[in-house]
Amino acid sequence: MLYFISSPIGNLNDISLRAIDVIGSSDFLYAEDTRNTKKLLNFINIKKNCRSFHEHNEDKVTLEIINQIKNNKNVSIISDAGTPAISDPGYKLIKECSKQLINYTLIPGPSSVISAAVMSGFPTDKFTFFGFVPKKLNDQEVCFEGIKEDNKTAIFFESPKRLEKTITNLIKVLGKTRRVSICKEMTKLHEQIFRGSALEILEDIKKEKILLKGEMVIVIEGTQKNTNNFVLDKKTKKEFLKKLSVSDAAKLISLVTGQNKRDIYKNLIEI
Repeated sequence: MLYFISSPIGNLNDISLRAIDVIGSSDFLYAEDTRNTKKLLNFINIKKNCRSFHEHNEDKVTLEIINQIKNNKNVSIISDAGTPAISDPGYKLIKECSKQLINYTLIPGPSSVISAAVMSGFPTDKFTFFGFVPKKLNDQEVCFEGIKEDNKTAIFFESPKRLEKTITNLIKVLGKTRRVSICKEMTKLHEQIFRGSALEILEDIKKEKILLKGEMVIVIEGTQKNTNNFVLDKKTKKEFLKKLSVSDAAKLISLVTGQNKRDIYKNLIEI
């Protein structure tokens, strides 16, 4: 059996009892950075050899793991921090397991993406995770242009070394007033959450109120333009409902306008 194990994003006490049980019963244990995993193993008092599984050896090790599973071994992939395959190795292995009809499961646990979405204070009913911010400024601009008119919350990972340049470029594309949250060192002793306009965040960085150290997640509030002025008149409602069910009409209108499907559904049945 193959297990993907979520690990603490900071506070080691967040490791789950189920994760501890699976780690202890694994025949083989793999991690991107075995040094980080060794700290966790010491914390939970389990002695287990850990092998490397990272982007540079992922293809080779994937075949190795597949063979182990076919030989009825229990194999676990543990993330450095958070949930495996979320900006961490694992997707290729999952894809191969799906192709070969090999069973696998996830031991759920901490996720910096979900933690940042909640801690940011921005809407969590719909959000998009983009992984790491592109390193090149031109690629960043293309990325930010893609979310400029999007009303969903956007979440990115970023290196503290690049944060100031990234926020500067964000202002160039999205404007000074777009609200941003920097979630820093979540679950750790020095956890800090900074919220404000993009310009305020940049000024806090320059004034060293936001120290450029530690793990950081950028959360960007979706655009507030045209979010409440969509009007569906009775004539338009009737035309939609001549061809579609209420549910299908609500889904289509939601896709076109970006409005909440439930709100549109309620609007449609009020004819």
